[in-house]
Amino acid sequence: MTNALSGLEPAAVWKHFGALLSIPRPSGSEAAAADYIVGVAKELGLDWKRDGANNVLVRRPGPGNGVVLQAHTDIVADRLPDCPTDPAVDGVTAELRDGWVTAPCTTLGADNGMGVAIMLAMLGSPLSTLPPLECLFTVDEERGLLGARVFPPEWLAHRMLINLDSEEENSICIGCAGGRDVIVTKALEWESGSVPVTRLTVRGLSGGHSGMEINRGRANAICVAARVCRQLGLRVAWFSGGSKHNAIPREAEVLVAGEVSPTRLSEVGDGIRREYAGFEKGIHISALPSSPRAVLTESCSTGLLDLLLALPHGVAAMSGSIPGLVQTSCNLAIVKTDEKTTEVTISVRSSIDSSRDALVERICSTARLSGCSYEACEGYPGWTPDPGSPLLAHARKACSEFYGSEPEVLAIHAGLECGIIGKRVGGMDMISMGPDIRDVHIPGERVRVSSVQAFMGMLVNLLESLA
Repeated sequence: MTNALSGLEPAAVWKHFGALLSIPRPSGSEAAAADYIVGVAKELGLDWKRDGANNVLVRRPGPGNGVVLQAHTDIVADRLPDCPTDPAVDGVTAELRDGWVTAPCTTLGADNGMGVAIMLAMLGSPLSTLPPLECLFTVDEERGLLGARVFPPEWLAHRMLINLDSEEENSICIGCAGGRDVIVTKALEWESGSVPVTRLTVRGLSGGHSGMEINRGRANAICVAARVCRQLGLRVAWFSGGSKHNAIPREAEVLVAGEVSPTRLSEVGDGIRREYAGFEKGIHISALPSSPRAVLTESCSTGLLDLLLALPHGVAAMSGSIPGLVQTSCNLAIVKTDEKTTEVTISVRSSIDSSRDALVERICSTARLSGCSYEACEGYPGWTPDPGSPLLAHARKACSEFYGSEPEVLAIHAGLECGIIGKRVGGMDMISMGPDIRDVHIPGERVRVSSVQAFMGMLVNLLESLA
């Protein structure tokens, strides 16, 4: 356990969370985390299973009806440009600030390391009143819920599932959006020879989870960079922005031919900052000379900027049945350039499959009109709310008794593994819960210490009521 976590309660939760902080576990690299989970299971003498993808199931016996607890082991590993450590390589260094555990210059990985730590603590609990538990630890959730797609569904014998990937104490999630990614590829044409170029950089944006924060009016660095290039009449040599399909891009870099007028750049930047006043604290746009290199032909550069400016980003539709819930949205998430192509990834979410697919087709149509190739990836299903769920009734009662107030029951505009697990296993009664976690997927992510202790107390009461 790191010094920042020493003395925090419940001790077992923070012990396991501290161990997870030291394990680099970006999506696709969860083997070491799986090793740790299996090691805990062996120490406790519990039955466990592990598949080739590093999904792990651990069973704890108990009296009465069985319950599945589920969380994912991978994290979004992001950091600020000047951060000396990389969570994908070095793990995470945590600090305790004003009652919150945080990582100031990286993501913390409380999404979903806190869920994993809570499950491990439950597996080692001395309580004899807990029901039989099946703890399912999935992988690669952040890149498209991939672990949930491949774990053996026959692993699960129980039909009540509590997903621990929610981020609001005293709330119960009963539904989520489904999603699909579209990858648009533009072939590049280059002028012969090298010319002086300028590196245009957009930084300092808030970013955030592309589902949970998509309706908060935050700027997209890719969109800002493309707009600056168009307004200043710049020819592109190279374009890069974003890093995760489920995070709103905070940074973008463009190499452009020739010099950039400081006066005009300031004028355009000031206009953009005024537009996002109240949503963004500091949009920083800079231009510095770079090494000479080849640039795109004028028509190719124009076509690339046309594509980036035409592709949709943000909220496409609000729910007509759940007030305040985003129904359909998309995130212009990643732009990558190499010698031959520029590849653009757009992530689409919706609680209604037909609305999701209609927006996917709009993106594909934009790609065709731009003369680009595209791939509309296989989607994952949403999770339809069931207000009459028996598990929900138990959870509402447990929250009301423990917190002294009625919990918020909601659906979210984000992907949870419940949709896939429910479809693959069948007959599942599911809810999602968790302690207070803020700023997921961006540096400065944090979890509230007091909410962890309270959530554990409530969860024990809930599980005992289900036995």
